[in-house]
Amino acid sequence: MTSNVNTTINFNGDELAVESGINISQFLQQQEIIEGRFVVVINDEIVPKSEYGSAVISAGDALEIMSPITGG
Repeated sequence: MTSNVNTTINFNGDELAVESGINISQFLQQQEIIEGRFVVVINDEIVPKSEYGSAVISAGDALEIMSPITGG
């Protein structure tokens, strides 16, 4: 059963209401962010892709989607 209660997070610098108890995989689907070359960072910690289905987003979390930076 899915909760319809919303909570507020900071997503890429903007406040965003999300469903309470949502995990990263569900969030990415709702935001229509497809698989690609990016990392998910929550509260300054990189979340491994293997944990996207189990890592729950909590109220007040700062979530960022970051692309790898290459240089030479």
